[in-house]
Amino acid sequence: MDNKHCAVDGWVDAIPAPGPRIGTATFDLIVRPADIDALADDAPDTVVTCTSGDPRITHELLNGIQPGDLLRVTGTLVQPPAPGENARLTVDALEVLDTGLIPVIGNCG
Repeated sequence: MDNKHCAVDGWVDAIPAPGPRIGTATFDLIVRPADIDALADDAPDTVVTCTSGDPRITHELLNGIQPGDLLRVTGTLVQPPAPGENARLTVDALEVLDTGLIPVIGNCG
């Protein structure tokens, strides 16, 4: 499998959720191609499944990030194991570039 350390900009499409292990959080990042104007109107966006175990990042994801927020995430990207599956990124840095227009009440319960 091909691993690469990189930064990715994209939008959060749903409220981040606790991850599969204690102390982790997971979310999907919607990434538009840089050359979007050269693509067909129906070209799909790329979905990158992100996970973090860093306590500061996990806290921010679970308490401050909302759908529509534009993020820059940096970490280790693993290409999908099979065609049609999402790439996976283990996040070690998070920057909020812009916030969504309408706040969503999240993580009740």
